[in-house]
Amino acid sequence: MGMLGILKRFFLQRRAISADKILKYPEGKRIYSEFHHVRQAHLDSDAVKVIGRLQQFGYKAYLVGGGVRDLLLNRLPKDYDIVTNARPNDVKKIFNNSRLIGKRFRIVHIVFRGNKIIEVSTARSLPENRRTAKDVDELMLKKDNQYGTFKEDVARRDFTLNSLLFDVRNETIIDYCGGFEDLQEKIIRIIGDEDISLPEDPVRILRAIKFAGLLDFSLHPKLVKGINKHRKLLLKASQARLHEEYNKIFRTGQSLKVFGKMVHHGLFEVLFPEVASSTLPEGADEHYFLQSQLGIRIAIGDRMIQEHEDINTTIYYALLIADYMLAGIDFTDKPKTIEKIVRDKLIKIEKEFGLTRKEVDRLTLMFATQSLFGREAKERKGWVRDFQETEHFAESFTLYKIIARARNDEESIQRALFWEIGLRKKLPQSIRKVFQRSLSEMQMQRQHAEDVAASNSRPRENHKEYQGNEGRQGQNGGRKRYRPRRRKGGGSTQNAVS
Repeated sequence: MGMLGILKRFFLQRRAISADKILKYPEGKRIYSEFHHVRQAHLDSDAVKVIGRLQQFGYKAYLVGGGVRDLLLNRLPKDYDIVTNARPNDVKKIFNNSRLIGKRFRIVHIVFRGNKIIEVSTARSLPENRRTAKDVDELMLKKDNQYGTFKEDVARRDFTLNSLLFDVRNETIIDYCGGFEDLQEKIIRIIGDEDISLPEDPVRILRAIKFAGLLDFSLHPKLVKGINKHRKLLLKASQARLHEEYNKIFRTGQSLKVFGKMVHHGLFEVLFPEVASSTLPEGADEHYFLQSQLGIRIAIGDRMIQEHEDINTTIYYALLIADYMLAGIDFTDKPKTIEKIVRDKLIKIEKEFGLTRKEVDRLTLMFATQSLFGREAKERKGWVRDFQETEHFAESFTLYKIIARARNDEESIQRALFWEIGLRKKLPQSIRKVFQRSLSEMQMQRQHAEDVAASNSRPRENHKEYQGNEGRQGQNGGRKRYRPRRRKGGGSTQNAVS
């Protein structure tokens, strides 16, 4: 059989695929309340109201996706999605506080007090292009509003852990794919054929890596095989959707885990080739990434998120691209020259990250003004006050101090402390926390280095006498007879992160 015949057979086989052949439990396996802990009382009351109202009008409706997954994992859901057999226009007629959104997928957002949104989607059939596609490129979804049954809707989803339906009426879980078992075994498994599902929506590759990092789950071997085979299809994915996924990752405060997985599976160099080439050597593994300046910066950003400090997604993008942006720039040039160079470099990589024009403008100012923190600054100088009053000052300052901490650069940290403490206009308390911690960490590192140096350099016969003098100095505030020479750096890279 020739190559053409093999290809025809390949796609003819896929035309015969139905939901029943994809699903592990085509009739739906019911998992009753005695076998799981999720109860109606645990759910968002507005989500329950939406389901109840749809049922009053004669429709079926279930909770679906990430909300069910998170409840089963004892995590607080960030949102609640509902799947129904009601059409979008019918849902909109039932709820006055709703709006239709989406081009590729028509869904309904029901808006409640506090701008809380409950998302309602209509069950869809398997994509038509699975039957009509002539090659892998034609598998990618572009428009898809063909409605179907609940089991067809499940069969077209990404991973088994996101496929569970929750029936609010009797508190049962409907499992078509074995997702309940996969959650218990901490496995991320693709639904159906990886050679169809991943080309159909390449963003699923990034989402698989995201879930593996955030949930500490393992990837099923078939999914790993599919990622290795199809990861370059991410270059054809919607930049807007990828950008949205990056922002979601940043907001978790666990970006380091996800980006480490991206490096491990070869996604980082595919998605960010310019940045990767200037940040990580070819073939760098996850361990190297975690110890790199890039990894350390992201770790600091994550800790700031976890401690509820001021850091936004734009700052995270700056942390990712800092090595690329700062390389080859002469910060002694005129400000306008520096700003033009910075902007030109950003424009070269903006598509890699799907950056908006507003983000490019903010990042330009953040990087172009980094040299100002190294200038001699006195409170009475007008440029100092003017700089502090700019809208981008807080972001620029946060970037400067994170880079300083990542490098364990005592001089830069001391300069940052001056900007924060030595000037009348104080920064927010949340930003001050980092510098207070930085100073105490560096003091402890320096003291440790001095103690080690003293221990190694003192003659053995004088060791006891030195310890005694040191003890008396600590108690009485007296002067040490011996002061070891301080080592440069004050500590290791790991200490700077931990």
